[in-house]
Amino acid sequence: MKIVQVTPFYYPVLGGVEKIVKNLSEYLHNNGFDVYVVTFNRNREKLSIFKEYEEINGVKVIRVKPNFSWSHGTYSKEIYNVVKSLNPDILHLHVWRHPHVFQLSKINSIRILQPHSPFYSLKQLGIIIYIYYNLVDNFLGHFIKEYNLIAITPLERDILYKKFKVNSELIPNGVDDDLFSMKSEGDEFYLYIGRMSKEKNIMKMLKAYKISKIKRPLLLAGPDNGILKEVLEYISNNNLNVKYLGVISEDKKRELLRKCRALINPSPFEGFGITLVEAEAIGKPTIIVGHGGQEFAAPPDIASLRAEDNEKSIAKAFENMEDESVYYKLSKGAKKYAENFKMSTILSKYKKFYYKLSQG
Repeated sequence: MKIVQVTPFYYPVLGGVEKIVKNLSEYLHNNGFDVYVVTFNRNREKLSIFKEYEEINGVKVIRVKPNFSWSHGTYSKEIYNVVKSLNPDILHLHVWRHPHVFQLSKINSIRILQPHSPFYSLKQLGIIIYIYYNLVDNFLGHFIKEYNLIAITPLERDILYKKFKVNSELIPNGVDDDLFSMKSEGDEFYLYIGRMSKEKNIMKMLKAYKISKIKRPLLLAGPDNGILKEVLEYISNNNLNVKYLGVISEDKKRELLRKCRALINPSPFEGFGITLVEAEAIGKPTIIVGHGGQEFAAPPDIASLRAEDNEKSIAKAFENMEDESVYYKLSKGAKKYAENFKMSTILSKYKKFYYKLSQG
């Protein structure tokens, strides 16, 4: 069976969606499928620096030429002919609202779309992107009915039905099985891993950390997405015990997760929050903010403490995580809950879904 995955970015570009597509593609290849990934020849800085064709761990990667791009979006006039020429048995697209979703909606194969829950708030997106998203959903939303859908959380499944009146298959994101054999190596600091961006609520987290007056340091890791200068100035001006580590490797991320007290994700809405589950698999509790897919990835009072989207509430979550009885309860609950997201279990769900669709 020939599987073609289409995704905005692919390895060596790193990110949550990119890791999911890479893990799935390599799993399918290792299970005897003929797997192609079609993506765009660009990185997040819009630079075309990759080979047009290469094999990565058995997966055939085709990078089409962008005609124009914006932010994370890309349009390529050649993508339709490239995908059509591959004649896939199953065409699996990733990320709703990108041009390839509309361009490939009539390809003659079993078509799957995995939106990856891009349903963020006005506060996170800003007015221009928020209006754009709503225009797409309202005027181009009918395209979504051309696909079999995969939702990554129960919340996304509900949103897809309410917005577009479509059903979807629930397949959550998974984490590497070997994380479950790793042991905690201390509780030296609090940890944030992710982009330094407005929608991730970084400044509110820093203000809450200042209010809390807890003694453990807070470490930040991840790429700048526009606000790093503001972040560093706030840390310096307020003499906070906060350190920015920059972009880190996968090995460094695992080391930090093993040594942290807890992982915090301050974003008021997350499509899922894969790093939350990675921390939980090692037995680390988490702090989450607001409502969204993060509540599925890290259920409050089982694996996490949940705060409202304001500085005082987030500060209180920091303070409560210092309580040893709370910490022990959440650590134990986190480890057990994360078992639901083992990669080996999750990837097999895709294969079963493919077979289900191919058998009519």
